[in-house]
Amino acid sequence: MCEVAKLFILMRGLPGSGKSTKAKELAGEQGQVFSTDDFFCLNEEQEYKFDKQKLGKAHTWNQRRSLAAVEANIPIIVIDNTNTTIREMRSYLPHIELAQRLGYEVRIEEPETWWQFDVYELDRKNTHDVPKEHIQKMLNRYVKDVTVEDILKK
Repeated sequence: MCEVAKLFILMRGLPGSGKSTKAKELAGEQGQVFSTDDFFCLNEEQEYKFDKQKLGKAHTWNQRRSLAAVEANIPIIVIDNTNTTIREMRSYLPHIELAQRLGYEVRIEEPETWWQFDVYELDRKNTHDVPKEHIQKMLNRYVKDVTVEDILKK
């Protein structure tokens, strides 16, 4: 019997760039998508209510549940966060190391939309009402061409 390839994917991209759409496509029916934004959609109506004061708690929550998915050998795990810097992606370092030990291929993916770095279009398309000024700040710190090896460097 042929073993199914396991994938651990770190999505990255600015709000409105198509990141979540691509994350769902990559996960397909066999995988799961883990987004910190889900923490803010936990009421029955799935209404998004961001609270900056709870952002640290939300990231910890997402890291715990995605690590549990690695431990459970979910075949495709997609972390759907902005991940604008290497430092942000390093919060998933234990996940990456465990995933590699368990035979996952670890990849970094970005949306390939024409507007992925166009602040005006991102402002128009993002679904969480992230202000254009904040998107611009995120773009200013966005590190391009990050590799898994960059994250693994200590």
